[in-house]
Amino acid sequence: MAGGSGRGHEHRVPPVPPSRRHVWVRGPREAPGPHPGVLLGWEQRDGQWFALVSYYLEGDGVLAQQWLAAELVTRVGQVP
Repeated sequence: MAGGSGRGHEHRVPPVPPSRRHVWVRGPREAPGPHPGVLLGWEQRDGQWFALVSYYLEGDGVLAQQWLAAELVTRVGQVP
């Protein structure tokens, strides 16, 4: 049978890397948020940390992905 149903095959989900976490993102003055997002990675530039995040601007219906200064990102569960 072409394609098959996938029965009998186990597809394990890999563990989530520790850098991938749900976060709150503070946005610009015109859309301050907080906006729900996912942390994708970290990078240090000239002694300052930056977070690569994907986040949703609900009012605009836009999904954004960008590098932001670490102080604009807060883990879910902490006060944004």
